[in-house]
Amino acid sequence: MANPFEKRATEYLRDEEAFLAVVTPEPLLTFFKKPAEEERLFDRLAMIIGTPGSGKTTLARLFQFTTLTTLLRNRDITNHKPLVDSLTSCGAIVDNHPAIVGGRLPLETEYREFWELPYPDDLKTGLMTALLQARAVLTWLRNLEAADVALEQVEIVPRENAHAALRAIGGDSAPQLLRRAREVEAAIYGISAALLPPKIADVDQQATVAYRPFDVISALRLHDGRVNRQYRPLIVFDDAHSLHPDQLSYLRHWLARRELEVARWILTRLDSLTPAEVLSSRVRPAEPPGLNHSREITVIKLQSGGDRARERRAFRKMAKDMSARYLRQMEVFNRRGLHSLGDLLSTNPDPLSPSNLDNLTRRVDTRQRRYGLSPRRRNELEGQIDNYLSGRQEDTEDLRAAILYVLLERYANRVPQRDLLTDVMDVSGPSPNRPLAVDSGVADGACIHLLHRYQRPYFFGIDTLCDAASENAEQFLQLAARVVSQLETRLIRRGSDAMLTATAQHKLLHSRASEILNEWDFPDCDAVRRLADGIAEQCVSKSLEGNASLKGGANAFGIPQHEFDQIPATNQALARTLQLGVAYNAFVLVPNYHAKKQTWCLIELGGILLLHHGLTLKRGGFLERRPDDLLELLDA
Repeated sequence: MANPFEKRATEYLRDEEAFLAVVTPEPLLTFFKKPAEEERLFDRLAMIIGTPGSGKTTLARLFQFTTLTTLLRNRDITNHKPLVDSLTSCGAIVDNHPAIVGGRLPLETEYREFWELPYPDDLKTGLMTALLQARAVLTWLRNLEAADVALEQVEIVPRENAHAALRAIGGDSAPQLLRRAREVEAAIYGISAALLPPKIADVDQQATVAYRPFDVISALRLHDGRVNRQYRPLIVFDDAHSLHPDQLSYLRHWLARRELEVARWILTRLDSLTPAEVLSSRVRPAEPPGLNHSREITVIKLQSGGDRARERRAFRKMAKDMSARYLRQMEVFNRRGLHSLGDLLSTNPDPLSPSNLDNLTRRVDTRQRRYGLSPRRRNELEGQIDNYLSGRQEDTEDLRAAILYVLLERYANRVPQRDLLTDVMDVSGPSPNRPLAVDSGVADGACIHLLHRYQRPYFFGIDTLCDAASENAEQFLQLAARVVSQLETRLIRRGSDAMLTATAQHKLLHSRASEILNEWDFPDCDAVRRLADGIAEQCVSKSLEGNASLKGGANAFGIPQHEFDQIPATNQALARTLQLGVAYNAFVLVPNYHAKKQTWCLIELGGILLLHHGLTLKRGGFLERRPDDLLELLDA
């Protein structure tokens, strides 16, 4: 079987059983459980926004009626129980039966063409919404039929006081509803597909007559003599970023009406929003009068934006579960019972060569003599290093030497300069004005130094692989695919001992990250690349300071929040570049970050850029900058 990690997009898995075998329930719990418990998931418009590959379509597919029925039919399979439990907690399953009839409608086909028709805006939007409703009805009924539900057994439950409008959509029986939806679809499609749009007077009456099933339908009821069950319709409008911005704004306003009982979701990317919506920590989307965005729209963002530590832990769990499900699809791993990718990735760093270690040791000795550090005080520092590394897996001679180098640089910065130039009678040498300490930050800084000066591997282990994906499922699979392919080759050739060394992992991840960057082809990607490379260059320079002042180093620019919020109004080109960088995983924005008695917006580099440039994946290290510094990089 081909490497399933390389397929990435689950929409290519046409078979529902194959889809359910690889999908993980963790995103449901992370993004949908809370809105469902607060009754904000199905009773109003939900806007689900994410970067490419964040899992929007995969999540939507889980709520399709055919997926739910297939899952419940196979719920005794061990791997499916967590998925059933998660969908139950999200309200899609009740008492081991589907509670919704979900259908997905992609908007990447001809819908934008309606905006090019030579008609008044109200006619263009009317045609589009009628077509969307007709196809939504067809999608629901096709899902029912695919799940072996006879349409003759399905009845339309109208909204209260909507019985008069029931006739306009075909009546209360599913076959009549199906027939009417087909008539409307055919009439409107004939207009959009015509070589020359017909004159307004010649537009088919079927296309302009009032057709509003969303205003009528409350539920679909199934009664076959044995059961009498009611389902709530859910329509998922996917790829809404394909629409014209004005179309999307109208669609959002139209679907946000509170009287609608049909559940409706819009799935879109960040680049479909305005720069102000993406960048500002305060700006709300511009909506027509009468629409209360916070009350009538549930916004679910599939990227960092809340508790980042919790989100990172949740993504690690999701990625590990996803990789285990994918490994089970590969015979070479499954027959050996190898289902944990983390177990196949060594976390022992390969040591430096004897010549490089000797070079590092000489540099440490040179620093000791230059800074007047006595053997006694060096022994004290080495004792602190012993206490920190004792019993740790990363305890190696090269790391000890690199940490000592960092401590010596810190010692020089903390000892008054005159003491370094004066003969000091104290055999311990001059004392620093602040005590030196060894912690994880010092160790990470030492590892970054070893990476850049001696090419010692830095990116290895399953947690590093997860963190480098920046909470993006497709990005994780792109990186993991290269690692899994190498593991598969080793298993086939050797039969055992498939463990990948730290050096092999680092090389694979670095090379794959560089390939992904070279494959960038989104709008204005050259401008995003200039800005990202400029930020990375300055972060590398700071990270390689001898005293590791920012511990593992910097991986972000920090702009004062009040200045960052002004960028969309003061520099549209910079705002657009930042928006696209966020939309395509180059940057992660961390607004309202409190540090150094000030509030910042961090422009954090995405995991792929961190792999490429050799920067820490640990968060928090940033360089203080102003918007003018960003402009200078952009114009370079």
